[in-house]
Amino acid sequence: MLNTYSMLIKKLFFHESWDIMIIKNNSHLFPENTLDILNNSKAQLLRKKYTFQADPFIIEKEDKLYVFYEAFSFLNSRGMLKCRVLDSNLGEVEDIKLEGFDGLKCHLSFPFLFYHEGELFMIPESSERKEVMLFRCTEFPGRWEMIKVLISDAEFTDNIYFTSGDKSYLISTTMKNEMVIHTACSLFGKWEKITPTLKLSNYHHRGAGKPYFVNNKNYILTQECHPGCYGKSIYIKELIGISPLNFEEKLVANISPLINQSAGVHTLNFTDSYIVYDTKNLIFSLLSPLKKISYKFQVKFRKQFFA
Repeated sequence: MLNTYSMLIKKLFFHESWDIMIIKNNSHLFPENTLDILNNSKAQLLRKKYTFQADPFIIEKEDKLYVFYEAFSFLNSRGMLKCRVLDSNLGEVEDIKLEGFDGLKCHLSFPFLFYHEGELFMIPESSERKEVMLFRCTEFPGRWEMIKVLISDAEFTDNIYFTSGDKSYLISTTMKNEMVIHTACSLFGKWEKITPTLKLSNYHHRGAGKPYFVNNKNYILTQECHPGCYGKSIYIKELIGISPLNFEEKLVANISPLINQSAGVHTLNFTDSYIVYDTKNLIFSLLSPLKKISYKFQVKFRKQFFA
């Protein structure tokens, strides 16, 4: 009976709060010592400004660190994209709201960044619009323009883009955390769904960061998600092979919330000098029931708007 009451109190009066942690380390050799560094290095907390500060992607440029992330507040229950600028000593310099996204009027998160032919691009998570959209940076870091809808009429989350051989690939997940793979001849080509034979290390597919090519091996990061438990941990997987016929991966390591004694971790990225990840904690508030009801109402309203 006591356990039932505890679970009810937790469900009613606790809500998730995500934060971003940064480690400065010049000896990181992914994936060989990634877990060792995460477990034994002191991480700096990005100054708290929003209920959720999550999905960090980073760019190291001209002695500055640019952390692109989702900023979420219960006031509007809609994530927006920001960029926190830090100096080489991790001093916070500026917090920039990214321009070029307001007209979408949907929840945005997971600002997946990549370079293509010398230009910086982003594929944010915009599942409420049922579109996978490609943006190009027109003025770093704050100005962006939408240049192409890659996939329409599909509610996909946390899309991962990469190339292999002469093909471009997009790995997505549905709202039920089912893997969906698309391929094209190039980033700007026509994207088509493929159904290769899957040899999976586990059934956790949702993106948890950029793919990395290290020592002639391809690695992808995925997050552990269970019903009722979102963003529990991160899996590092080696992508053994991918083609329209076959997809094979091998589990390399698991990054658990034990790295900082939190309730979860679900995005990790790094540069030559920095590692960044997000971390979940459960916060008690008497207003949590109202916040959760407001969130569900606003999400339902936006989905009906985009239907």
